[in-house]
This record gives sequence, C-alpha cells and structure tokens, in this order.
Amino acid sequence: MNQPMKYLFLFASAALILSCGGAKEETPADAQARIRAMEDSVFQTLSFDERKARALIDVYKAYATANPYDTVSAEYLFRAANVAKSMHDGEQSVKLYDRIARDFPSWKRLPDVLYLKAFTIDSELGNKGEAEMAYRAVIEAYPSHPFAKDAQQMIKNLQYTDEQLIEMFQARQDSIEAAQATAAQTK
Repeated sequence: MNQPMKYLFLFASAALILSCGGAKEETPADAQARIRAMEDSVFQTLSFDERKARALIDVYKAYATANPYDTVSAEYLFRAANVAKSMHDGEQSVKLYDRIARDFPSWKRLPDVLYLKAFTIDSELGNKGEAEMAYRAVIEAYPSHPFAKDAQQMIKNLQYTDEQLIEMFQARQDSIEAAQATAAQTK
C-alpha cells in the first residue's frame, strides 16, 4: 500500500472509531425533530424526490420499530403508508396499513387505516375480490362510521370498470347541470 493510501485508510478508520465510540442513543424527541426536518425537505419542494421520499418512509418505520408503544408511531406509519401510496407502491402501503392495525388496534384513526387499505387494494393493486373483503371489514368493524357507508358504495362500484364509472359520473354531472339550468330558466 502506498503512503497516501495508508494515511487515507488510517484517517478513515480513526474517524469511524471516533464516530462509533462517541455516539449517544437518539431520544424519541430527537428522532421526531429529525423526521420533521425530513418531511420539510420532501414536502416543501415543487419537484418530487423519490429518494428522499423513500428515506422518509424508512425513518418513519425505524421510529415505529424503536418506539413500539408511542402513539406517534402509529401516525408515522400512517404517513409512511400515504407516502408509499403517492409513489404508487400499493404493496408497501397495504403492508404498513396492516402493521398499524396489528400493532395499534385501538388507535383513533383505525377506521381511516382500514378504509384506505381497502381503497389501495382496489385502486393501486386492482384486486377486486380482496378489496371487497377489506371494505366489508370496515363495515363490520365500524358500522356507524361514515366510512362504512362509503365502503358499501365502493363495493357496489367494484362491478364497474373505470370507464363505466367515468361515464356514470359524467351522466350524473350532466343531469345536475341540466336541472340547474332548468331551475335558472324558471326563475
């Protein structure tokens, strides 16, 4: 090994030893501050940086793993699932929704989690049968929640293709506009 390489190797080794030896364990408050900074970096720009978004998902998941009894962990996993969904990574999103349901069964936003899981299975993964089962789980678990009514409608819509749904919504919009025009003429 030549002289400059030897010094570079020694310097890198010393830096590694010093950085490992002096490291203190990150507190939840420190981790939350780091997460907020990363969120700002990802969400406050006009251009989407997939690398930063994936890093943010990893930090959310790491926080939840390190702090399994902190209710903020459920929120961070929920955010991670939403970031994954925005990246059209439906599989990861569904896994994260499942993790929330498993690890935080009494979390206040669990109806949202279950509904968004069903919606993701339907819209991102295109698995109509599994989506129907997931929508039915929302209805069974939270029959009086507004998402139960939405889930019932989504089950009805599963029989239609995207094109058919667009046609139906357009026909409904045309009907509303015609009724409004008629009402305006009769005034």
